[in-house]
Amino acid sequence: MTQSQWPSLLKWMIKLNILLWIINCSIFTVLEVSNWNTWLLNAYFSKALFLETGLAFLIGGVLAFSSSALQTKAKEYISKSEEHWSIETLRHGEKRANKFLLLAVALFLESILVSLIGF
Repeated sequence: MTQSQWPSLLKWMIKLNILLWIINCSIFTVLEVSNWNTWLLNAYFSKALFLETGLAFLIGGVLAFSSSALQTKAKEYISKSEEHWSIETLRHGEKRANKFLLLAVALFLESILVSLIGF
């Protein structure tokens, strides 16, 4: 990753993080108003952030694997496509995956912080 890509990556991570917090707060509000069981609401934010961390890691892994040589060769063999693997394809796929992996690390750290605070 070059030095010029960090500001755009940071903006993307902040936007997506704010969106996830808005979604989490709205779900928590709906559950609180509808009088759900308290075991579900205990430490809701840390559980939700931990789940989102897993999803972000999964998405990043899928994006990284989708540009690998094994997947491209299997696609060539099975669907008889003319798409050939190159190192540039791999690098592009890893750049896309890095966004989600860095987001997952940030969400994991937030999950630890929120669980220590007690939400």
